[in-house]
Amino acid sequence: MSRGADLDLFRTRDPRRFRIATEVRFADLDPNNHVNHARYLGYMEECRLAFRRALDAALALPPDLSWPVAEVTVRYLRSAGYPQAIAVELAPVHVGRTSFSLGYGLFDDDGCLAVGMSRSVCVSKNAGRPVPLPASLAARLRELWPAD
Repeated sequence: MSRGADLDLFRTRDPRRFRIATEVRFADLDPNNHVNHARYLGYMEECRLAFRRALDAALALPPDLSWPVAEVTVRYLRSAGYPQAIAVELAPVHVGRTSFSLGYGLFDDDGCLAVGMSRSVCVSKNAGRPVPLPASLAARLRELWPAD
């Protein structure tokens, strides 16, 4: 899959994906008593950061690397409510030279709430510039989901 990933693949749960569970908080609601659209980005962020911690622990990546998000896309499919649990899944959908993209599916007990994609760029904290992905990271991302 490329940067223009087919996010429809993320409408269905997949046990091969990295996954977290999170609870909808009352503070996540908007005046219509639905989860505010911006909170979906927060749920994706929670999953992405848990994924990063897992990769950092498994690969012993250099501490001077940062992975800022350069792009985010979200397709909202239906509203989430309170109280309920949400499962967030992610998998790599593209691995480039200095960046990678992750696809997301957000689910409740009734199915898919939203799908999304983020593109992160590998940046040297010292130089403040993009750098190539470490070989171990690129290999692990490709192993987790066949990217192209």
